[in-house]
Amino acid sequence: MMPIRNENLNTDILSLPKKINSPYWSKKKKFKHWENVFYRGEIKIIGKETDLYECKRCHRVLPSTAFTTCNIRQDGAYYLMKSCRECESLNRAERKIVRKNAPPQPERCECCHKKAGTLWGTGNLNADHAHESTVFRGWLCGICNTGIGKLGDNLEGVLQAAIYLENDENKIIETLHKVFNEMFARTR
Repeated sequence: MMPIRNENLNTDILSLPKKINSPYWSKKKKFKHWENVFYRGEIKIIGKETDLYECKRCHRVLPSTAFTTCNIRQDGAYYLMKSCRECESLNRAERKIVRKNAPPQPERCECCHKKAGTLWGTGNLNADHAHESTVFRGWLCGICNTGIGKLGDNLEGVLQAAIYLENDENKIIETLHKVFNEMFARTR
């Protein structure tokens, strides 16, 4: 029986492909726009401290101090949220009230009827509600909730998407009746 030879193949740097071996890949790229940062205490934030931003919810133009940080960039600098602190606080409170008053979570998404544990890695469903109010609409998986939200969170947006997908009015109405009857049969 031959002894097993344990060789570390990573020791010879010259055997590596040229891309990895070249000095170009070992240098960190510095992007010019990455220099546009300011500090809030020890937190590095993208933009200028004197910049004004428009809140995507209330549409007021406010200084950068009215916005909180969210995602972090590769160089450690944080992006500012698109909505101001005040709107974010109201939105969080709204969602909390909706979840508190919502019925218990069902086993399946109320839109696509897929089982909760099989959707987007999490086992939880989202409490969908009419925005700017605390009216609970139903429990949706992340995919359905995001899709409906991106279509404008209204029937008009969903119908525009249906017309885009199928430009035949009769086919849309036929499919609508079929889906409605299937959903209605599930709720009996």
